[in-house]
Amino acid sequence: MPGIATDKAGWIIRALSVFLPTLLLAVILGQPWFEPKWMFLDPLTSAEFAPKCCPPYYGFISTLGVMLWTMTAAIALFVAIVIFISRNNLNLLNFALTSGILSGWLALDDAFLLHEKVFPALGVAQNLVMGIYVLLTLLYVAASWKTIFRFDFWILVFGGAAFAASLFIDIYFSSLLPYLVYLEDSAKFIGIFCWMSFHVSALARALGRHPAASGWSGHDTTSPATGAGS
Repeated sequence: MPGIATDKAGWIIRALSVFLPTLLLAVILGQPWFEPKWMFLDPLTSAEFAPKCCPPYYGFISTLGVMLWTMTAAIALFVAIVIFISRNNLNLLNFALTSGILSGWLALDDAFLLHEKVFPALGVAQNLVMGIYVLLTLLYVAASWKTIFRFDFWILVFGGAAFAASLFIDIYFSSLLPYLVYLEDSAKFIGIFCWMSFHVSALARALGRHPAASGWSGHDTTSPATGAGS
């Protein structure tokens, strides 16, 4: 069935997309040594509001999220470059390019608090920025929906639901109360992890199914004697 992985590897990817971030969050919340709130919030916010500054664990989950955004962007943009050079599979090129650019921008936003600090300081309301991000995401889906639905899009749907929950808490209950921080940032981290998992696995599957898209035909044309193709 399109969009649903029925093979063993697909089910493993789907299960790990939910299990791994949930396990990490459970460990963070259950460990007895550090206040989890400061590990969830971004490093700057933790440093600003925490009683003391600045242990290295401040912003741990937030920083991991930035790393996941960045990893997704790097992989997607690399695949886009490979496909562009090979001049094959333009639908996959569009998917890789749009997801890579969007992931890269969201990494910058998360790392430098663009929607929380920078844009509001420039006179652009935070809710307006968030609305623009939602619109950009919808445009990405509109531009790449054919490719998205060819793969296990339920991972992306689950991640989107987690993002929506995080956004709802951020807008309507903006607070540093511990339980709200846990809910908001846990949902956000699960959403980021699912976003990464979907795009990386989808791009890997796409290249595996269509090796010509990577410019590799499966046959080595290099001559052992001369080191050059015939």
